[in-house]
Amino acid sequence: MPVINPNMITISPDRMKKLGVSAVITNAYIIRRNSDLRKKALEDGVHRLIGFDGPVMTDSGTFQSHVYGDVEYTNSEIVEFQRSIGSDIGTILDIFSEPTDSHTVAKEAVEETHRRFLEAKNQGEMILSGPIQGSVYPDLRRYSASLMSEAGSQYLPIGGVVPLLESYRYSDLVDIIINSRLNADFSAPLHLFGAGHPMFLGMSVLLGIDIFDSASYVKYARDSRLIYPDGTRDLSKIDEFPLWSPIHDRYTVREMFSLDPEKRTEEIAWHNLFAIFMEISEIRERIMEQNLWQYVEGKARAHPSLFKAYLRILDHSRDIAQYQEISKKSPFFYFDGYSSMHPSIQRLRSFITDISKNANKIVIVENDLTRIQMPDQSVVREIYNRSDQTFLFPWNSFLVPVELKDTYPVQQIVGHFLGQEEMKASIDALKEEGREVKILSEVADELRNAPEKRDLDLQEVRMIADYQFGEGTGMKMFPDGSVVRRSRSTSRIRSVSYGGEILATLRPHDGFFTLSFSGGLRLREICGKKHSVSVSRDSADYNVKGYNVFFKFITDFDHEIIAGNETTVLDPDGEMVAVGKATVSGREIGYYKSGVAVKVTHGRESGESAENES
Repeated sequence: MPVINPNMITISPDRMKKLGVSAVITNAYIIRRNSDLRKKALEDGVHRLIGFDGPVMTDSGTFQSHVYGDVEYTNSEIVEFQRSIGSDIGTILDIFSEPTDSHTVAKEAVEETHRRFLEAKNQGEMILSGPIQGSVYPDLRRYSASLMSEAGSQYLPIGGVVPLLESYRYSDLVDIIINSRLNADFSAPLHLFGAGHPMFLGMSVLLGIDIFDSASYVKYARDSRLIYPDGTRDLSKIDEFPLWSPIHDRYTVREMFSLDPEKRTEEIAWHNLFAIFMEISEIRERIMEQNLWQYVEGKARAHPSLFKAYLRILDHSRDIAQYQEISKKSPFFYFDGYSSMHPSIQRLRSFITDISKNANKIVIVENDLTRIQMPDQSVVREIYNRSDQTFLFPWNSFLVPVELKDTYPVQQIVGHFLGQEEMKASIDALKEEGREVKILSEVADELRNAPEKRDLDLQEVRMIADYQFGEGTGMKMFPDGSVVRRSRSTSRIRSVSYGGEILATLRPHDGFFTLSFSGGLRLREICGKKHSVSVSRDSADYNVKGYNVFFKFITDFDHEIIAGNETTVLDPDGEMVAVGKATVSGREIGYYKSGVAVKVTHGRESGESAENES
C-alpha cells in the first residue's frame, strides 16, 4: 500500500494502478487537522479526496503523536473520523514503542493499545486494525498478537518497526514477525507498517507478512536516492539507469540533474515505486512456483544484515517446519551447509534419527550406485533383498535410508552430495555410537548368494508411509502380500495394491502417496482421527460425492495435519466419506472461516474406483 500524503500527492493513485497498486494508505490525522482537506473528505469521502477508487486504509496519527507529543484528538474521535470519511480500513491511536523502550514501558504500551482497540471496535462497519506492539521483546509481541486476536481484530499491523528497518536490524524484525505471526489469528492479514524496501520484502513474506505500506518511494526521491532490488543508490554516484527502470530510456543521469527539483522527485519516485512493485511481482511468482525460500536464501547474500536475518530464520526452523507443506513442486536447491537447516531437511533428519536409533548393522551405499536408473537391475537391490541390515547412502550433510531415495527432498535436490571426507566423518560418528558399519562393496560378495529375506519394493513403500503418516504405519498399511507396481518407462513405483484393490499411487514429482478411497479407509483404521477432519452433516452429503471440504463446515480436526498431506474426511458419526489433501497445516485449520480446507480426490460415491482410474 503506497502511502499517499493528502497534502502533497507526488504520483497520482490512478497512475499507480499501472504498476498493479490495488490499495493505498493515507493519514486521517493530517486530513482532520487541515480544514480544507477535512471539509472535502467529510463531504466527498476519502476516496475522492485522494483520487482512488480501490481500498483505502487510513492511519491515525500514532507516529505524529510519538514524534511531536500528544495529538489534539482522542482515540475515539480519530477512529470515528475515519469512519465518517469512508475509510475501508481504519487504525486506532495506538502507542508507538521504540526499540530502546524498557520492557515495562513496552508492556504498558501493549496493554493501552489493546484497551484502545476494545474502546473503539464496535463503532460502525469499518474494518478496524489492531496494531501489534511490543518493541523488541519476543514475549510482548506474542502477548500483543494474542490480545488483538482474542479481541477480534480482523486486520493486524505490526507497529514500531520503522526504526529497525531504517537501521538494518533485520534479524530483530525476524523475531518480531515470527512471534507475531505464530501467536495471531491466521485468518487475519498481517501488515508490516513502514516496510518499503525490496531488500526485506521477500523475507517478510516468507515469514507470514501479507501487506506492506511505505512512503519510501517519495522520501528517497526527495533526497535523489534510487531504490534497487539490493539496496539504495545516490543519483550522484551512478552513471546510468538500469534497463528495467521506467526512466531508463527517458533521461540520462545528467539530464535528471537538470530537471526542476519537483519534477526530478516525481521521476525518481516513479522509478522507486516501480522497483518495489517489480520485487512484489517476483515474490508472487516465487510463491506460485513454490520456491520463495530458496529465493530468499539466495537474496540474503546481498547484504550482511540480510544474511544475519536469514540465520535468525534458521534458528526458528523447527517452529516454522510445523507450517511447511509436505513437499514443493520446485527442486530443493542446496547452496551450502546452511541449506541443511531448511525446515524440510529438519523434518527428514528428525525422522531418520527416530527410525535409525535401533539400527546396529549399517551398510553404506556409495553415491554412484544410488544414481542407477533401473533399481531392479542394480547391485543395491540384489544385495538389499538378501540382507536384514540398514542401507544408507550419503546425501547432503547426513546419511539417508535408500528406501527414501525418490522422496522429497532427497531425489529433488539440485546441488550437493557428501564428499569422501564428509562421508568418512559420518561413518566414524556411527562407529563411535557402537554401530557396525560396512561399505556395500565389502558385503556384496558374501551376500550375493544368500537367500532373499525381504523385498526392496515393499520396504520402500512402507518407509515412505512411515515418513508420510507416522512411524509404524507402513507395515499395517501395506502388509505382506501387497503388490507394488513400477512404471515400465521410469522404473519408479507407480501404485500399491492389496487384495485386488489399489490402496495408493505414488506422486512422481515428490515421491509421496496419493490414497485411493480404500487407502483412506485403511489409514483411518490404523490412525483413527489422526490425519483427519470431521465435518457437519450438510458438508458430508457433498463431500461423499467428491466435492471439496470448506473450512466453515469443519467441526473437529487433527492439529498435527501437514499441509499438502493426505487427509481423511469424517461425517458426524465418524464414518469416512472422502479423502484428499489438506491445503494448510492442522495448526491453521481452526482459524479460517472461508475457502477450501481439503481438496478431495476421492469421495465414497464419486465415480470410478481407484482400480479403474489407474
